[in-house]
Amino acid sequence: MNRPVTRPFRGVSASERQQNRRQRLVEAAFDLAGTRGAASLGVGEVCAVAGLTKRYFYESFESIDQLGAAVVDHAIDLMVELTEPFQPGTPGGSVHAGIKAFIDALLDDRRLARVLITETQAGSLSRFRGRIVEVAVASLLPVDQLADTESLDNRRLIAYAQIGAFGEICLAWHQGVVALERNELVDRVVDLFARIAAPPSA
Repeated sequence: MNRPVTRPFRGVSASERQQNRRQRLVEAAFDLAGTRGAASLGVGEVCAVAGLTKRYFYESFESIDQLGAAVVDHAIDLMVELTEPFQPGTPGGSVHAGIKAFIDALLDDRRLARVLITETQAGSLSRFRGRIVEVAVASLLPVDQLADTESLDNRRLIAYAQIGAFGEICLAWHQGVVALERNELVDRVVDLFARIAAPPSA
């Protein structure tokens, strides 16, 4: 019977080593999903990219679906890390700066764009798309309004509209269909998002 190793190895605890292996698996799966698509995610493929055996896959995940959820969470965490310092309400932050950071993140990393935009539209990762919207809602709606049902529903509708619009814009830019410089793209998207979020005229 195999017993889990719990003693330190070269000063690194067993739990730290397990966490490191889990992170390697998530990053390998993120790279695969972001370059070849979520359909390419298989235990063998992910382990090969991570340089680990299948034994270590099942140490951290019960299934590929569970890994898929971790991949989406990883992509969301990356986006939050890159955009949070520029959000309205932070020192030096603004709507324009936040959108620019969002655009830069998706245009700089095709993998991030593919996981957050394309792969969550359909297929095995689509069940986790709601997580992306909820993060967008929470980041753009003041905390004191999150308990307000009307404000929350309205913000969610706006988030769906903005994410959908920018998803198409980002994909078109990557495909060369939208031939705009980044600064002009930012200005156009800021204006578009403002129009989407504007209250209806009387």
